[in-house]
Amino acid sequence: MTTTARVLGLDLAAEMSGYAVLPDGPVGTITAPKPRGARRTLADDLDRLDHVARAVEALLDKHRPNLVVLEDYAPGLRSSAAHRLAEVSGCVRLAARRARVPLVLAGVGQIKLYATGQGGATKSAMAVSLYKRAGLEYGEDEVDAWWAAALGADHLGAPVVTVPAAHRAVLDRIAWPVLGGAA
Repeated sequence: MTTTARVLGLDLAAEMSGYAVLPDGPVGTITAPKPRGARRTLADDLDRLDHVARAVEALLDKHRPNLVVLEDYAPGLRSSAAHRLAEVSGCVRLAARRARVPLVLAGVGQIKLYATGQGGATKSAMAVSLYKRAGLEYGEDEVDAWWAAALGADHLGAPVVTVPAAHRAVLDRIAWPVLGGAA
């Protein structure tokens, strides 16, 4: 694919999700609305899902990526946050499907391997790698999303950063979608 390939990388969380549109789009966060009261209610949860879904739909509509790379759930995630994350992720997956943008799930360790060469790297190690390789500085959520998008851009043949061959080997271990159709 040519260097016009555009990838949306997403690092989802219940309260604040990172996004990056590479090679030339914005990098930022989607912050969930605050609960109305002292305790989060079903209405608050629905507001959060609607807010994230609309934000991702707007990114898809405005930037028209060729691929969405979504950081998959962390292995062993077991908590009430896991349920909220699953709900948010479902909304995002559906938004990509409706926009007819192929979606790939990249494991947390796969993104870390691509970024640093270490599957168990810390978020700070990923940020350091981003600074060393691209001269960029972002918060933790944006860093993960940036690396997810970079991984996808490399797969499309339009790398936005140079990483060692050992890091790139992770590309062969991801179940990439067939491009050109709905995910």
